[in-house]
Amino acid sequence: MQAQSYQQAEDLQRVQAALMRWVRQAGHCNYLHKGDIGHRLFNGGYGQRPQDMLHYWTDDAGGIIAFASLYPQWESFDLQVAPALLFTDLHDALFGWCEQATVDFARRIDKKFDELMIEACDCDRRYIAFVEARGYIHRAHSLTMTRHDYDWLPAASLPAGFRFHDAAAADAARLADVHNHSFSNKWNAESYGEVFRAPHMEREIAVVAADDRFAAFTNVWVDRLNRSMLFEPVGTHADFRRRGIGKALMVYALKRMQAEHDLKYAYVCHQPPPKNAAAAAALYAAVGFKKLHDIHEYAKPIRTE
Repeated sequence: MQAQSYQQAEDLQRVQAALMRWVRQAGHCNYLHKGDIGHRLFNGGYGQRPQDMLHYWTDDAGGIIAFASLYPQWESFDLQVAPALLFTDLHDALFGWCEQATVDFARRIDKKFDELMIEACDCDRRYIAFVEARGYIHRAHSLTMTRHDYDWLPAASLPAGFRFHDAAAADAARLADVHNHSFSNKWNAESYGEVFRAPHMEREIAVVAADDRFAAFTNVWVDRLNRSMLFEPVGTHADFRRRGIGKALMVYALKRMQAEHDLKYAYVCHQPPPKNAAAAAALYAAVGFKKLHDIHEYAKPIRTE
């Protein structure tokens, strides 16, 4: 088994391909969606070097059998292994490697924390027992995963004067503005332009208002092998909320991506209350998404000092 770190776009593509195969074998429980990898690496991890964050292991034939993404800024990591390796001694050893590597990474960037956090889904009690055996303790219900089975789609249209638009690199300033006014204010044209041009980007769809501002946006990521897509994230500018724009955008993307890729499923996550989840949960339910499982945080005392 050989360990390697991200060096170029091809490495991300190989990791994504491996993950899609594992999901086809074992389902989505405790596996990321293909779109999560790059989004967490280049968007959530903006400011860190991807070669420090993404690592993968190959077998003697060169096939990827596991990968890890390290997030010291979030006091966390993702470890994904091939289904055949789940709960083996190798899985346990790689878990330990991720813990130490995340701590070492945190020290290099002078990030201090007292515990590491990982995610575990309630759809697999065996995995929960695995992380608890490693000293992790339940902290909180962090996310709810929902799925759309394309069994029903509501009618939804944009208000007069609004239109859909496939975002491009030239839209970086307007993208930064709608991201900042939908979530936290952290982007400018230069920084979000770097995210948009990174090798993970597939499609960002915006809604353009009559004054030419972006009123809403979503990133969509397509897993062609499993015929699924992921919305990550979905946001509506604070000046344009409660007008049905987010719903219309999601319905448009669902119909368009199904027509282009013959999809069977779509996924989106939302936070539980009180983290402003009520509006998101209501939006996704109104579009036809149904709860699939809950994702929980488990934490282990580990100091960086």
